[in-house]
Amino acid sequence: MMNLTYKNIVQEMLKINPKLQPFYEKELEGLWKEEGEIPPHVAFGNILNPFLINQLQKQQLTIEDEQLLVRIFIFLENMALSSDVEIRNVVCATVMARIGDDINVLKNALKYVGNETRRLSREVETLYGREVNLNILQ
Repeated sequence: MMNLTYKNIVQEMLKINPKLQPFYEKELEGLWKEEGEIPPHVAFGNILNPFLINQLQKQQLTIEDEQLLVRIFIFLENMALSSDVEIRNVVCATVMARIGDDINVLKNALKYVGNETRRLSREVETLYGREVNLNILQ
């Protein structure tokens, strides 16, 4: 298992899903040019989430799409299992909270979500008081 740190999770995300690189560079050119990197919550929120949600809204996924979703959710599960609360917080507050905004996206995500990611998702749904989502996460 890769050694995830709060500093390297964005680069690790880009390695797992190279399709995100152009979106990362576009975002970097904007607000983050001076910093030279995009903070994890912003990168996952503005770059990974739209990609993930788009994939999870599709009626039909190619085998390649499916394999990529599996890799992304394995990566998110590794993040969820991290001893670093900041890394877990990205999964919980940034990714799963956003996926939970759309019950159909959440339902589709459940095919791929690992146990710890699901637990974090339940935590955030409890916090948001989204009973309907909690029911499908049991």
